[in-house]
Amino acid sequence: MAHVAFAVNENTPDIRFLASLSDGRTVVEDVVEGERHAWIRLSRFMKENPALSITGLKLQRPNKPEIIMPSNQQGYFIGKKQRKVFPGGEAEYIGIGFFDGSVVSCSFHKVPNFDHQFNEDKTKAKAGFMLIDNG
Repeated sequence: MAHVAFAVNENTPDIRFLASLSDGRTVVEDVVEGERHAWIRLSRFMKENPALSITGLKLQRPNKPEIIMPSNQQGYFIGKKQRKVFPGGEAEYIGIGFFDGSVVSCSFHKVPNFDHQFNEDKTKAKAGFMLIDNG
């Protein structure tokens, strides 16, 4: 069975997703050495528990407003992206989004301060394994 965390613990990163489930529990992102990314483990957990669905998703970081996706969507997205920045470097972005049944609407936020954002719409196929479909 896929391991997921239902509470903040010593493995919870400062920037983390929280996924609300249809049974009232909340999955909290954790980083466990030797384990796959928490989103991949959540995807496996959802497949092992087909009666459950994700009802909400948000990103948290210390002492800042949360980024909250609309509730009760057909699916949810978490992803990362590297982007070139000037002068001559790269920045890491974390993406969060939702699938309304036709398009995956994503917003990507520069880490760690979320001081730059861009939006992307993706097809379900383009979102790939980063999309957990409730359908």
